[in-house]
Amino acid sequence: MRLTRSVFENDVFLDSAALRVILGRHPEMGRLERLEDEILAAISAPDFVLAGRYGNNIAVRKISAGFFLGSWLMVPYEEGGRVITAFVASDGEKMRERRLVLWRR
Repeated sequence: MRLTRSVFENDVFLDSAALRVILGRHPEMGRLERLEDEILAAISAPDFVLAGRYGNNIAVRKISAGFFLGSWLMVPYEEGGRVITAFVASDGEKMRERRLVLWRR
């Protein structure tokens, strides 16, 4: 289990169960170098945070290197809780238009 702090100063953890869910539902995520580090960085230093559908938050961070260069890493998580999942999206700006922005860099 690894721990980070969100921009709202709450602890968020990433455990092996969440990693199994992420890689099971989104096997392409295995191509992301340092997957765990990237997920935790998205939560602690996102480009913006969106309101999720079920009371969770979605940390969004632009990927700056590697196979997904220029795409967006989306990490739904519970404030003061755990990472729910993570996936890559080609258009983070479109997501920002559809959801309430809770925080932006």
